Amino acid sequence: MTNEDIAPRLLSALGGRANIESNNVCLTRLRVTVHDIGAVDNDKLNDVQGVLGTIDRGDNRLEIVFGPRVIEDVYRSFVSLSGVEPTEQPIFSVQARGQDPISVRISPGKKRSFRAQAEALAQFAPDFMKPILGESQRPAPADAPSQRTAQEDADSDRTMLMHMLEEDPTSSPATQRSVLVINGPNINMLGIREPAIYGKEDFPALLALCRQSAKEAGFSRCDCYQSNHEGDLVDKIQDAYGVFDGIVINPGAYTHTSIAILDALKAVSIPTVEVHISKVSEREDFRQVSYVRAACFETITGLGIQGYRKAILDLAAHLGM
Repeated sequence: MTNEDIAPRLLSALGGRANIESNNVCLTRLRVTVHDIGAVDNDKLNDVQGVLGTIDRGDNRLEIVFGPRVIEDVYRSFVSLSGVEPTEQPIFSVQARGQDPISVRISPGKKRSFRAQAEALAQFAPDFMKPILGESQRPAPADAPSQRTAQEDADSDRTMLMHMLEEDPTSSPATQRSVLVINGPNINMLGIREPAIYGKEDFPALLALCRQSAKEAGFSRCDCYQSNHEGDLVDKIQDAYGVFDGIVINPGAYTHTSIAILDALKAVSIPTVEVHISKVSEREDFRQVSYVRAACFETITGLGIQGYRKAILDLAAHLGM
């Protein structure tokens, strides 16, 4: 998925083009005023690839935070798709200190992705980024007039960026890490499909095991996805970029045929464990080839659905949790 492809999902999460009243952009933020704030789906918004968090500005105004190297392409496409031309001046006013109703929501598992982008931004905006990457304390907000100046915008962005980059080493990994479990064709038929090979435990039991194992390992989020269609699996892997810290994947029969799934895993470069319920090394010759294995740091076979538990625990250990 390219940055331009993000705009349609973003617009949908904001309630569609008819809900957009005005928009503007500043450094890493898309600033939007909508007609109906109730039409905005915040969960859907934070799940859009590239969105690192959102900031409520009160009334019908909000800001969507992107990585420093993402926002330009996204905004260009957003303006084109929405049909709403950007305002020349920043949309938002700033109240006096202590009265600003700002509420920041940072999407789980995205701080490390944001830090990498911020460090890249420092190469071509060193004067702006130096205090962000080099100071541990955020500057105190100054009293501001009713309308932002360019300097106040810059100071506000520095404060926001430093907030995004703050990390508490004593905090639980559960507040920072997420795992995506992907299953390919026919895995949803567990308990029915060849029980002598795949066991009698059904697909709901597999999902429950994955979620319990993720909780045990310290993950705050465990999403499970299954599809019988190759393109859907590729889309899901691409959508995981910047959202999930690790992937556990059983591509099913696509293990032996899909270069597309391999390429998707390589593209996102998310630590991945390959899992197979059966012991594929003792099965048919055509099952001896695994394309996805080249993008995985570990392969687990022959443990039944308990292989997923081992994969999730091993992934947590790989991530240093």
